[in-house]
Amino acid sequence: MSGIAFIGGGNMASALIGGLIRRGTRPGAISVVELVPAARKRLERRRVHASAAPDTRTAKAGILVLAVKPQDMRAAATALAGSAQGKLVISVAAGIRLRDLARWLGGHRRLVRCMPNTPALIGAGVCGLYAAKGASLADKRRAERILAAVGKTVWVPDEDLLDPVTAVSASGPAYVFWFVEQLEASALALGLAPKTARLLALETVLGAAKL
Repeated sequence: MSGIAFIGGGNMASALIGGLIRRGTRPGAISVVELVPAARKRLERRRVHASAAPDTRTAKAGILVLAVKPQDMRAAATALAGSAQGKLVISVAAGIRLRDLARWLGGHRRLVRCMPNTPALIGAGVCGLYAAKGASLADKRRAERILAAVGKTVWVPDEDLLDPVTAVSASGPAYVFWFVEQLEASALALGLAPKTARLLALETVLGAAKL
């Protein structure tokens, strides 16, 4: 078995695929199962194999990345239960615990759960990862390599710790957006021009982050 198969070809999957290709993964080693025709065409422009349903490329892949919406995960995992055996399965769906995923996959244990954040879409993310006991050290390295394609990675020793990871890094960008908006609003209220207010707010936060 070889290659990486993504189940779901939305924004996060597209970001991961783009990051992997930039880091040297051959597009031909990547396949995607995606229902939306327009999304498949977008992915095919990157020279990856895209299909509307699992096919032989999915079956031959050594790694499955489950990147569907949380509400669709049960159906997607159940459909893959027979073909997941012998593969590393990585979930990037928020809120789906590994015990549930293992059950839907028919008792599969080579599992890694990841919690990326929206800056991953521009290659500047940070991702929390947790590995099930059935995942080997090599599995963890493979998962880390995939997620590192869109930013930094951090492992947590307990799955429950992905909840505070979500609170800080996954929800954090929204807090930063709000703070920047408040800085900009304050600058406007003090009489600065809109363009100046926006520049001051953005560059202040960017500069502070780099200190």
